[in-house]
Amino acid sequence: MVGGGNESFMGSIHRAAIEQSGCVELVCGAFGSSRQSSFETGKALKLPTRRAYGTYRDMFRREATLPENERMDFVTVLAPNAMHYPVAMSSIDAGFPVFSEKPFTCNMDEALNLTRKQKSSGLAYGIAVVYAGYPMLQQARKLIQDDKALGTVRKIITAYPLGWMAQRLETAGNKQAGWRADPRRCGPAGCLIDLGIHCLHLTEWVTGLTVSELCADLRPSVAGRILDDDCSVLVRFSTGARGVFLPSQIATGRSGGLAIEIFGDKGALVWSQSEPNRLVLRGLDGAQQLVTGGVAAESAPVVLPTPYGNNAAYIAALAATYRAFSDYLTSPKGKASSAAGFVHVEEGLRAVAFVDAILKNTATPEEGAPAPAKWMPFVVPPVPEL
Repeated sequence: MVGGGNESFMGSIHRAAIEQSGCVELVCGAFGSSRQSSFETGKALKLPTRRAYGTYRDMFRREATLPENERMDFVTVLAPNAMHYPVAMSSIDAGFPVFSEKPFTCNMDEALNLTRKQKSSGLAYGIAVVYAGYPMLQQARKLIQDDKALGTVRKIITAYPLGWMAQRLETAGNKQAGWRADPRRCGPAGCLIDLGIHCLHLTEWVTGLTVSELCADLRPSVAGRILDDDCSVLVRFSTGARGVFLPSQIATGRSGGLAIEIFGDKGALVWSQSEPNRLVLRGLDGAQQLVTGGVAAESAPVVLPTPYGNNAAYIAALAATYRAFSDYLTSPKGKASSAAGFVHVEEGLRAVAFVDAILKNTATPEEGAPAPAKWMPFVVPPVPEL
């Protein structure tokens, strides 16, 4: 594990999911932004002293020299966004597969370079986007794509309203808000990278549709904040369907996570992370059919405002994602049937292209230059050959 130290929000969540997966064990890590914090986390986790490393480069260098039956099998990356690229590149250089939190990288140059390197290496690369791990979303995907229960999809509304950054927590000692509001650690966008790409991943995965054009508005709402904390994106799909993505970190009082509503010419479907084991189907006459199942979602108590994810259903979905990645690593080549259970490099690259297109669409033009087009084509650039 890289990142995920004692004070990390996602560290405890990933460790709970790793334990719940039943097939993955944490054996080593470089856990903190300093050697001391990493060593302290290793001690708290009762890891052997020699398996808690001061830096990720130390870890890759040392682990690569261990016998195959002793070294780590893959690395999970939980460090702030700007570290995803250098850690992943170093991991591939050392010969280790990567399972990383999103985003894939913070910009297109990094994304294309990392994609090229990953494909050249042949090493597995997974991104911890967990929607395939929710039983009700698996059911929703089947209903939409296989059973055609909604008919032709016409409109989609995907919202991720959180209120935990409605105040300027980054100057009040909240470390999670601190790095998310810092362009050096988060990247060129804030809410868009943190929540907006979830809207894209979920919408395209569950419906099978692809976004082809977008028209966006994003801004920092809190005085003194540099990166956007609120975003609205109109999207057009290649089929002609329309949609809107509504991610926000300043939706005061909201904490329920992601929600999606899909309207077809035969019916509609609603799902929300706040009630993850409920899927609502609605007919033309308004009659509702309720599908239930999955894992309860009681929230763990928190002291300070935090991002979404510290609940039983999310952890169970993340555990399922770890199982899918583990199965992919251990399956014979060409027979990795669990490959659909996690997000791959191609989808990670697509998410970076999505962010890039929105930033271009909302950029302030230089004096005398034309304004960006109202509707921006959404195209993933080709990966250069080595």
